Amino acid sequence: MKTRISLCVAVIAAIALSGCASLTPPARTHELTPGKPYVIDYDASRRGAYVLPADGSLKVCAEPAPDVALESITKIIAELKLAQADVDASTQIELQTKVVELAGRTQLVLVLRESLYRLCEQGINGSLSQEQVSTLYTKVLDTIVMLAQSDLAKEQKEIIRNLRDPELRRIFQGILDQGVLESK
Repeated sequence: MKTRISLCVAVIAAIALSGCASLTPPARTHELTPGKPYVIDYDASRRGAYVLPADGSLKVCAEPAPDVALESITKIIAELKLAQADVDASTQIELQTKVVELAGRTQLVLVLRESLYRLCEQGINGSLSQEQVSTLYTKVLDTIVMLAQSDLAKEQKEIIRNLRDPELRRIFQGILDQGVLESK
């Protein structure tokens, strides 16, 4: 009897926690008057594409994919906090470092995806000429490269600062300086 009650409570809790999301299909189309705009909506865990018929062809602008990595990072951090007693210190540090690295890369990727999507929107809406879209596309890529190089330089300085052995620090700094000179 106690098992049945527990099972019923679990089922009711699962239904209640799933809320209205379980009743809404992942994507819905709302048809309006022919020849006029129409709306497609879907839940936040999916991406969509806007298709615009123009000049006998189709213009497509795909939304950036939902950032599953950020959600994964949050889960990993929570799991790390729970598992700290079971994991040795060096493994904890390594895992936390990887999570931080992933978070940094993810932020850079988010900037890139959002910028390119907004640029696509401006182009598909006719707000920008093809030449302007091309110029801005190049600027977005140049900006991302600059941000990535800045992040790399910060990481390298942090690595050098954390090296305890002065000789190892000097060698590592020399390698980095050589790489900078060769890249110029």
